[in-house]
Amino acid sequence: MAKRSVLALFIVLLFSSHQIKAQDINLINGEQLNRATQVVTRDTLSLLQLEKADLDKIPDLRAQFEKLNSTYTSQEAPTEDLLRFIEKDEIGLSPEAQYWVDWKRDPETIISSWMTLKDTVIVNPIFTPIIFRGGLIPKDLQLYDKDFVAKQSPQYPLYTPDTTLFQMEAIRSDLQDMVYDYIRVNYPDYFHYTEWDLPTDVVETKVINKTKDEPALIKVASDPNAFEDVDAPVKFIPERRYWTSKLQSSIQFAQNYISPNWHKGGVSALNLTNRQYFVYNYNKDKVQLTNELDWQTAFYTAPKDTLRDYKVGNDVFRLHSNLGYKAFAKWYYSFDATFQTQLFSNFAENTENKLAAFLAPFTINIGIGMKYDLAKTFTSNKHKKLTLAANLAPLSYTYMYSVNRDIDLARHGFALNTETGEYEHKLKKFGSTINATLNFQFNKNMSWYSRFYYFTSYDRIQAEFENILNMKISRFFSTTLTLKLRYDDGVSKKDEFDSYIQVNELLSFGFNYTW
Repeated sequence: MAKRSVLALFIVLLFSSHQIKAQDINLINGEQLNRATQVVTRDTLSLLQLEKADLDKIPDLRAQFEKLNSTYTSQEAPTEDLLRFIEKDEIGLSPEAQYWVDWKRDPETIISSWMTLKDTVIVNPIFTPIIFRGGLIPKDLQLYDKDFVAKQSPQYPLYTPDTTLFQMEAIRSDLQDMVYDYIRVNYPDYFHYTEWDLPTDVVETKVINKTKDEPALIKVASDPNAFEDVDAPVKFIPERRYWTSKLQSSIQFAQNYISPNWHKGGVSALNLTNRQYFVYNYNKDKVQLTNELDWQTAFYTAPKDTLRDYKVGNDVFRLHSNLGYKAFAKWYYSFDATFQTQLFSNFAENTENKLAAFLAPFTINIGIGMKYDLAKTFTSNKHKKLTLAANLAPLSYTYMYSVNRDIDLARHGFALNTETGEYEHKLKKFGSTINATLNFQFNKNMSWYSRFYYFTSYDRIQAEFENILNMKISRFFSTTLTLKLRYDDGVSKKDEFDSYIQVNELLSFGFNYTW
């Protein structure tokens, strides 16, 4: 170790002198070397006593340096393999660790979402700036006896709320008020602002409209000849429906009033009514064909009739067709035909006298004239519709016939044969006919159907006026009000009802379906 220290010392001396040679080192006496060594190594090394023989063993440093430099080569750039070996992977965090680091650094996560403002902003009013907020009148000031009511009826004490739940909060509030009152009385100069000096600006919310990113429109070249070789799109023409249909079916319980002179008989009672109304129309170009089937029946119990349990009231089976060819606007040249009879037999009460039966009688009416057809819709209400069809036949023929001669023929207006004293069972009349139907749909749930029939042979008049008001309660149930008026001056009057006007009123409720 001592030798290494001396060697270091000589290296320092060698570089500090520019022209010291190896032979000059031998001229340094031992005393001078010892003195220099003691000065240099006084603080770090222990004193050494070197002999001249030891100094001769120190090699020539310059020769050693030249020997070492002979093997030195210039630096070469490292290859790619060496760099890949030397380079180290960057230190990174896993996605899970990065998530928790971001969550910890996020200031929004410091406060829990279920904390309130009072939990997060812990401010004691005692340590906030003093603001005068009034309150000169003490809270415990009493201008009346609060126990006055309790003293009047001590046996019925008033409800006393439980205040122990907020007892600590009340104590803190009283302490704050006590400190505030003390400062207000003893140090009024501490007050610089009042409650009315605080800002009163109201923060108004502003609606931020979301911007819509609309794609840029495709620019089309303005060259007019760019689409000459492109075929035009095929025009879609929906298939037209020439035949249309409609059905209204109802089976309802009803209250019925029938005048004593009703031509088909019947009594006023509670009954079960049935109406099936079917329409099947054709309309193409100028040709229009209307077909109607109307079947109405009413059955009621007959407690006063000893011969049968039930009877038939209103019984109508009617077929109506109208063929029209358009003349102008809403007018058509028309041929009109109606067939009407009843399906069930009806008897007078407590007798076997048949009043009417199937094809007894039946009536056929045909006429040629003009028809007015109107179909109107309303823009204010899509369910509001009006249809009117009125056929005027100045030339008309009515044929009435009864296959059963045992019915009450006089009730139906057959003529009396003066020679035999019996009524005829067939009737032929020429005259004029008016046949009109009206359908008015007020809204989705209420509709009105009206039919008017008038025939005159210029010596006899037959007219029927039927009105049906249908009020839907739901899709399958409704209430119906029906009123039928009939006038026939060819029948004989009844003693109990001296009039040619016949009345049939019906108020019903039950099943109703329309498509």
